[in-house]
Amino acid sequence: MENYKSMTHEEFLSYIDKICQKLKVYINDNKIKVDYICPILRSGAVPATYISNRLNIIKFLPMQVKHISYNDGTNNIEMIFNPLDSVEIKKEEPVFLIVEALHSTGTSVKICIDEIKNKYKNAKILYVCLSKQYDSKSFGNIVEYEDTGFFYNEKTPLFPWEILENELQHPDDLEENIFF
Repeated sequence: MENYKSMTHEEFLSYIDKICQKLKVYINDNKIKVDYICPILRSGAVPATYISNRLNIIKFLPMQVKHISYNDGTNNIEMIFNPLDSVEIKKEEPVFLIVEALHSTGTSVKICIDEIKNKYKNAKILYVCLSKQYDSKSFGNIVEYEDTGFFYNEKTPLFPWEILENELQHPDDLEENIFF
């Protein structure tokens, strides 16, 4: 537990409130409507559900980007589910809200941003994350809006829905648990 700090449900809700309040102001001030909320699975699923309910964003396009430890000893971060392949959006400038819970390096977010921009070059992308590691990538130059609930440095947040043992051992990263 030495590298993790447990977060209570109340703390989680306070960060959701902070993100939603600021995001609502931005959306209203800029007169935009979010077309799709895109949680980065799995960690972004829970905050995205809260945000979508609070801001009345109806449509989801969850993206799954995963660190994978292959049986041959190699490791990679890659898209394992891309919902953009299954929808046809005719709007000239669709608005996507990417949601992540834990932003450590920003690699997963960048992969998602690139996938959206590759398919919809005029897309407007908003990005929010619950927690962000100090000195990690920011995307202010490629997204319309970016916000973070809080920053962390030495202690990685352990969200109320996470299991410490799984975070320490990372069984979800194993090739056989992803591709079967």
